[in-house]
Amino acid sequence: MKKLVFLWIVCLVSIGILAVSAGAQEKWAMGCSGSGSGPYMWGATIAKLINRHSDLIQISPQASAGYNENVALVAAGDIAVGQQSGVGLIAALKGEAPFKGRPHPRLRYLFTFLPVPFHVVTRAAANISTPAELKGKKMNISLPAQITRTFNEAFLKAAGLSTSDVKVFEMATGQTFQGLQDGVIDATGNIYSEGHGGLLELMTNTQIKILDLPEDVRKKFLALVPATIPYTLKAGSYKGHDQPIQTIAALNVLFCRDDLDEKLVYHFTKTYWDNLAELNQDPGFKYLQLNQAVAESVAVPLHPGSARYLKEKGLIK
Repeated sequence: MKKLVFLWIVCLVSIGILAVSAGAQEKWAMGCSGSGSGPYMWGATIAKLINRHSDLIQISPQASAGYNENVALVAAGDIAVGQQSGVGLIAALKGEAPFKGRPHPRLRYLFTFLPVPFHVVTRAAANISTPAELKGKKMNISLPAQITRTFNEAFLKAAGLSTSDVKVFEMATGQTFQGLQDGVIDATGNIYSEGHGGLLELMTNTQIKILDLPEDVRKKFLALVPATIPYTLKAGSYKGHDQPIQTIAALNVLFCRDDLDEKLVYHFTKTYWDNLAELNQDPGFKYLQLNQAVAESVAVPLHPGSARYLKEKGLIK
């Protein structure tokens, strides 16, 4: 009888330990952007991966007003991690526009979760083969509040043009494909994942050309926009583009506050990158590589948890 009681107690204790263990799983919200947006879909992919392979953290993508609101949410401790562009994170840390006078010194860089190349897409019928030939054409440069607008203005400057040299259209990214198809615009500069599904779909009914940026334009472009890298779109990524296309890429990064638990940040970073092969099965992450995980140009202190993993992989000293 005593033995049965003892075994019953052991079972109860075991069940209790398991319950506590399950209950101890940390729940992190990840600030993305509007529901259905590219960043929100990226967040959903990341959450699915982490939640499948982690028993310590549960991630949920959180819709937000965009990358700049993510800074406010993380800084206030309302969410654990957020998405930003590399250039946006630098500005937030230092209190530069659009965070003028509101520095956030406690923000920390986790890692670059996805470099996203800048595409200059033109209608084939517009006969645009070089950046210089955009002069006088109808070009979408995006909405004033979007980071894409910063890229377009820098691109034009790097190409020796200005907004007065093109017929400016200010369209959200989601409107550009229809605009190209209908001939409303001749060209658009946007930041898409390589092999972007919407662009591939557009190519089924509209002949388009993605511009290769000359070396001098790329160098000037990189100098004008912080936290960017040279990028080569692989041959065959898009229909009719059998040669590599040279451009630059924005760095989409994850960030947190300096007081986020170091062990959990290490676990999160390790879980993400150790399952890269699975992540590559998602079209948006198809070309992601481990050597893209950190960039010196993102001049923001790394969180110690992510730094530990990156050191183990030899990516930083």
